Amino acid sequence: MNLLDCFAEIKANKSTKLDLSNQHLRVLPPELFTLDFLEELILDENLLVEIPDDISKLNNLKSLSISENDLMVLPDSIGELSKLENLYLGYNSLSELPDSIIKLTKLRKVNIAKNQLLDLPKEIGQWAEVQKLSLHDNMLSEIPESIGKMKNLEKLYLDNNDLSSLPNSIGEMEKLEILMISGNNLTFIPKEIGNLPLLRELVLDANQLDSVPETLADCKKLEFLSLVENPMIEKLPKVLLSKPGLRIES
Repeated sequence: MNLLDCFAEIKANKSTKLDLSNQHLRVLPPELFTLDFLEELILDENLLVEIPDDISKLNNLKSLSISENDLMVLPDSIGELSKLENLYLGYNSLSELPDSIIKLTKLRKVNIAKNQLLDLPKEIGQWAEVQKLSLHDNMLSEIPESIGKMKNLEKLYLDNNDLSSLPNSIGEMEKLEILMISGNNLTFIPKEIGNLPLLRELVLDANQLDSVPETLADCKKLEFLSLVENPMIEKLPKVLLSKPGLRIES
């Protein structure tokens, strides 16, 4: 079945899901943007370099996946997909995100891993409903202070970036359970990290840490702390070493 026949069938059946993964697509046919009843669109494993502005016409989308393409840029109009809950953009060539992307305030899961991101929108904290954020394997040198406003964030993946510090506001993400920051250039961890009551796993391998704050012992749920491949000139705080139920790798 060719694409046009596929679209005709989708239209006839009013299907809400369309999977066009691995179709060797270099451009998206204009007919796609007439399917404004779609709620899930999968475009993984194609050859797309850009997404047209017309993506905004698919204004009922709840899930959009464009992983494993050659995307270099996103249109500003992506910010008009106001119902979007899941956004998957991993394994592309994005170096920046349009500011409009922070308008997607219903997002719950976001994956922009394995790109070339140099920075994040300053107001990323507007993604207040996001529960899982994957930004590993990029080129990020800083995380905006506003990330502390992401009160529903449970899992944050920042491995393999160029981070030398974390914002103090990281201690405000009260639902955070998993924080992965291996393979960066961190020289210290803010003491505010001790304010995370639900933090279970903290992985800090392959950084430049000389020490970790005693306040980590205040993370009541902390079960696993990994500090492999760090200088760790100072000894681990006794209060951390004696914390019940905590496994430490260093």
